[in-house]
Amino acid sequence: MTSENDNGGGGVSGSDASGEATDGGMVRVILFDADAASEGKLQELLENIPGVRLIASAGDGAELLPAIEKASADLVIANLDPDADKIVPAVAKVARNHENLAFFAVSTRDDVALIKSTMRSGFTEFVQLPDELDRLHEAVAALRRRDEGEGALGRVVSVLGSAGGVGCTTVAVNLAVELAEKSGREVALVDLNFQFGHVAMMLDLEIQHSIADLCGESTSLDERVLQKAVTKHKSGVHVIPRPREFEETEGLTADRCVPLLTLLRKMYPYVVLDGPSRSDPTALSVLDLSDWNLLVVQPLVTAARNAKRILSALDKVGFGGQALRVICNRAGGGLSHLNTQRLEKSLGSKILLCVPDDWTSVSAAINLGEPLAMNAPKSKAREAIRELADMIRGPAADGSEKGSGLFSRLFK
Repeated sequence: MTSENDNGGGGVSGSDASGEATDGGMVRVILFDADAASEGKLQELLENIPGVRLIASAGDGAELLPAIEKASADLVIANLDPDADKIVPAVAKVARNHENLAFFAVSTRDDVALIKSTMRSGFTEFVQLPDELDRLHEAVAALRRRDEGEGALGRVVSVLGSAGGVGCTTVAVNLAVELAEKSGREVALVDLNFQFGHVAMMLDLEIQHSIADLCGESTSLDERVLQKAVTKHKSGVHVIPRPREFEETEGLTADRCVPLLTLLRKMYPYVVLDGPSRSDPTALSVLDLSDWNLLVVQPLVTAARNAKRILSALDKVGFGGQALRVICNRAGGGLSHLNTQRLEKSLGSKILLCVPDDWTSVSAAINLGEPLAMNAPKSKAREAIRELADMIRGPAADGSEKGSGLFSRLFK
C-alpha cells in the first residue's frame, strides 16, 4: 500500500500481532470521584481494564457537566463514596440530560437500598469494590460490544502518518470503502490534512463543501446541514474534504473539528479520519475521540525512527498500548530495510497489520481516482485492508448479557 508520494516494489501478507486488538473500539471514560483519597487508586484501576481510556475526571457536579460537554465520552463511572446520598442525585441530574451516555456506579457499600436508589437515578450498573472487580470488567466489555444499530454511536478510526508519503491517505480511503462494503451502510470519511489532503482526489470527487465550511466559529451543525454538505461516492463513502483554498485553513485546527466528528458518530456506524496532522498541537482532542488510532509506518530505518519518536511522545500523554496501533505499510518490498521483527524491536511496539508493497495496483488506483475495491479487487494490498476492516468491525455481538444488570442483582 502506498500513497501518492510513495514508490517501490514487492509484497508480504499481513497479520494481527496485537492479541486483544480485534476486540473493537475503546470505551472513553469520565471518572467522577469526590473522594480525593481514592481518586488515584480508581484511576489506576480503570487504566488496567482492557478497552478503557480515561479521558477526564471530575470531583463535583459543577465539574462533571463541562467535562461531558468538552469530551466525547461513552461512559461515566461515579464513585458513590464517601457520601452516596449527595453524589447519586448530583450525577443523576446530569444523567437525565445525557441519554447517550452510560453511567456506572462504584462503591465499597453493597446494600439493596443503595442499589435501588442508584437504579432509579439512571445508572445502568452498580459495582461493589474491590470484591466485584471482575464484574466491572464484564460491564465494560459489554459496553464495547454494543450493537451498531439505531441509537448507537459509531466507531471513529484515526489514520496517522508517521511521516509524509507513508500511505496514510491511501489506507484511510480504502479502509472507509471496505467498511462501507462489509457493513452495507454508509461510512463517513474526513480529510484532516487541511492544507495538502488528497482524500477527494483519490475518489475522483470535486470539492464542493469542505471541512472549513463545517468547522467555522459561527457554524451551526445539525444532521440536515451535514447531509447536504457531504460529497457522496458511489461506494457508500460520504466524504468531507479539505478546504479548497489555503486561506481557508487559517485558524482551522483539530479541536475545532470535534463537534463535527461527534455529530458524525451519531449519524454513521464508522467515521474514518485521514489525520490529524502530526504538527497540529490540538491533535490529542481527536485521538481522545477515536476508538482506533492507527499509526502508519514504512519498514525503513528513517521512518521507524520517526515513528518511535511519535510513539514515545504519545505514550507520555496516555496513548500507549492499545490506544495506538501500528500499521506497517509497503511490507516486504524490494526497498525495505527492516523485516517485521526488526521493525517491532526498533519501535518497541507490536505491529497490528502488514500491508504488502503492491505498487502496480495502488499507483494505478491513485492515478484513476478509484479505490482498490473497484480498480484492483484481487490485489494483495486490498486483501490486507479488508482484514483491517474486519478487525475494526470486531466480532458480532448478540447484545445479551443475561444476569448482569441491576435487576438481576436485586432479585438473584
